[in-house]
Amino acid sequence: MANVDDHTPKRRRRSRKVQPERKFDCTHEGCGKSYSRAEHLYRHQLNHSPKQIFHCDFPDCFRSFVRQDLCLRHRERHTTRGSQLQKRDQFSNPRNDDPSQRPVLSSPSSTMTPSRVAHDSFAKQDPANSPPVVYRPPNLPPSTSPTDLNPKPPASYSLSSSIDADPNYGSLAGTVAEYTDLSLPGVMPDPFDSNAYPIFGGETYNRSPFAMADDFAAWLFNEPAPLNYILPGYMDPVQNNFYMNEPAYNYMTVIPQHPMSVTSILDSGSPPAIVSEEKRQELLHLMATRFNEAAYSASAKRKDALMDGDLNSDRHVLSLRMMQTYIGSYWYHFHSQFPILHQPTFAADRTPNLLLLAIMAIGAATLDKVHGQAATEIAAELASFIAWHLRWEIFMDADFKPPARLWVFQALLLLEVYEKLLSTRALHERAHIHHDTTLTLMRRGSSLIGRSAFDSPESSVREDRVEDSVADESWSQWIKAEATRRVAFAAFVLDSTHATMFGHSAKMVAHELRLPLPCDEALWAATSAAEVARVQSSLQSHGVRPVMFLDGLKRTLNGQAVRTNPFGRMILMAGLLSVGWHLNQRDLQVSSLGVGQTLGGRDKWRTALLRAFDNWRRDFDEVVGPSTQEVESRDVLHGLAHMASHVDIADLQIFGGAGRLMGRSITARDFRNAREKMTDRWATKAAARDATFHALRFLSACFLDSPTFQSGEYIARDDYLLNRPWALYFAALVVWCYGFALEGPLQPAPVLSSLAEQQQDMRRFLQRVGGVREPNELAGMKGRNECLGLLILVRDSFTQPRWELLGEAARLLDSCIAKLRGS
Repeated sequence: MANVDDHTPKRRRRSRKVQPERKFDCTHEGCGKSYSRAEHLYRHQLNHSPKQIFHCDFPDCFRSFVRQDLCLRHRERHTTRGSQLQKRDQFSNPRNDDPSQRPVLSSPSSTMTPSRVAHDSFAKQDPANSPPVVYRPPNLPPSTSPTDLNPKPPASYSLSSSIDADPNYGSLAGTVAEYTDLSLPGVMPDPFDSNAYPIFGGETYNRSPFAMADDFAAWLFNEPAPLNYILPGYMDPVQNNFYMNEPAYNYMTVIPQHPMSVTSILDSGSPPAIVSEEKRQELLHLMATRFNEAAYSASAKRKDALMDGDLNSDRHVLSLRMMQTYIGSYWYHFHSQFPILHQPTFAADRTPNLLLLAIMAIGAATLDKVHGQAATEIAAELASFIAWHLRWEIFMDADFKPPARLWVFQALLLLEVYEKLLSTRALHERAHIHHDTTLTLMRRGSSLIGRSAFDSPESSVREDRVEDSVADESWSQWIKAEATRRVAFAAFVLDSTHATMFGHSAKMVAHELRLPLPCDEALWAATSAAEVARVQSSLQSHGVRPVMFLDGLKRTLNGQAVRTNPFGRMILMAGLLSVGWHLNQRDLQVSSLGVGQTLGGRDKWRTALLRAFDNWRRDFDEVVGPSTQEVESRDVLHGLAHMASHVDIADLQIFGGAGRLMGRSITARDFRNAREKMTDRWATKAAARDATFHALRFLSACFLDSPTFQSGEYIARDDYLLNRPWALYFAALVVWCYGFALEGPLQPAPVLSSLAEQQQDMRRFLQRVGGVREPNELAGMKGRNECLGLLILVRDSFTQPRWELLGEAARLLDSCIAKLRGS
């Protein structure tokens, strides 16, 4: 009988890429240690010459550390494990006046039990003249073998998360295991084998990644020091160049591409919208054979209608010409708002079919109005049909497993954008449900620290490889690394902005993303490796270096400029929104428990955050070019941030008369509670004036200042700026709620039967009430409820939308209009 073990597949170990030619040696006399990464050497050198000693201030504890993060984690163990830690600390650091009972610090040449360099304890001596610090255990039994010096950690030790951890726990970093405390005598693991990312909240298995760690919040709002105050060397470009050594962070060593390489020849003159007939036939076959429904169902009838007729006619919805039109529409209307695909090397024929269908769905849903209403409507039907089946096809694909390939994440995020913002209520709800699926897949890999699937030996053999030159390979690797970072940030942007816009729960936290912000736009738009090299040389000569997301977030909170592109600025605003959402949830939990406030209480962090929104806008204004879309996107995000900070959109909708929210029917009791809250506890407070002030500013920027609206009639179905229609709805609800809660229905209500009368009424209201210079001027103003023309125009702009939720919004605004008229 065959041995079972003979048929057991061997697990392949992931090998760590080490550059043998790069060695960083410790020059301290008598040390001789060497490291493969600069930040490891820097952290090791703190043992010889620490910048600062951190002492544990817990009673009866005399431990000291050369790194603050180790000290913080040590102190946390006092509070979480109490007496057990104290006994061990007393054993390793006995409080006894007898010197013989104290820990002994000596040089390696001393006669002593062998031990490793202590990273977390330090003698009070002159570091400049002292030998390397080693720890000598007091009175532990003589060791019989070298293995006794490094026993396995006890079960009470905490280990940081790994990629195989449960996705509902731990960090997104996918990091290697690291000891969180080194206090046991004789147990001195090498701390420099751990990852070089900042550690907030312990990063243990028993912590939820959905919670904001207190130490991160304290650092973000209180500590003026840079990020290397938490982990030395993390942000110091002189001492630490880890992102220059690893492929995931490297964009300074691309070799110029040979002009006759395969990539250069294929991509130089190939527009990204070109699709071959062979590729079209693959897509048609996939839809015909895989996109199936039960007989006589509505979806089955839709499929028959879409695939009926002469498919080769240029006017057919599935013709080659129309497929190319959809892909072109994606690049023209959508790509700049969500730049997760690399346009210079994009080729439709080499794109996985499911990703290409996601691109086509968005392009079809945003088809330009110049094609006519009939074409845009049938294209919208096609987009909905594709999206309805696409999610299941992605789930069933062989690449839908950790670590998933890059195209899977790109397809899932594009599909989520379509479902959430461009489709039906049913697909919107489905996207909300499966948002967590995408994040879980990311957490089970290492995408959110910038290491994409091509780093994995198991998946690298499936990636397309360009072997013509080293430049091709280098550029290809850089593109994949940058694209991987961008999909991580894109998921974060969706998570934060949709929590703000729709009242969904945020599932990501800012400190999960240990990544540099997206690269300079000139690099991302470069069409060859040679162009990349030229741009890199220019950036380097001007001292431009990657900005880490967390550092950029803190700089924005402190009112400091951050050099990044429009996508990076969107990411920073998403970071601010995420921080605000999580801190607000934490304060609600704290207040419900009746315990003390942290970070100085709610007012302190809210003031800092509101100021940061304006810092973000000012920084945006100082560097943004003449692009109209970028300016309008700035207005949308800035307005949403301020409005959502002062009022919950769910309360506005319930007060306005919504029948259902988040899949739940609104009861009479829900309405009474919302009415009491909005009229008695909100409208008379400063928060209402602040929310209304920013809503009026946003509406004025749209209807009075924006070229998009100056034609006199705004139609939301033709607005390709993704979040603006919903932001207009949000702002209109804020303005109506404030005026109606304070002054009630109009007495008498104007008729406003013509478009001209409605526009005149809207302009008069925005110029008078929206012209206030600061929020408190609204307190003594009369006629704050005279917004009838504004509500009618916003409502009418949502009629016949491509997005079903805007139709629901129009019906709710109709309810607000009826209330304002007293009916």
